[in-house]
Amino acid sequence: MRNLTDKEIVNVLLDEHKLAASSLTNLILESNNQFLRNDVTTILTKTFQHQKQLYDLMTQKGWYQVQNASQQDVSRAQQEVSNIQSQMNM
Repeated sequence: MRNLTDKEIVNVLLDEHKLAASSLTNLILESNNQFLRNDVTTILTKTFQHQKQLYDLMTQKGWYQVQNASQQDVSRAQQEVSNIQSQMNM
């Protein structure tokens, strides 16, 4: 059995945080109990903070490469969000 590298371990942790954030979001959206929603929202916020720390570490080490979006892609995404917000305010 081979040993995992630091990069592999941090990558697994990052993936697990992404999965946890998704699951916690679904729990909040489908929960009827306000106390549970509040508790899970706190946990979700901490999960986001931990995920950002892991992402920053991976980026600093050169283990996580991202491609910057073009200004056109950013503008398109902003327009789509604006359209969604307009539809929700109907």
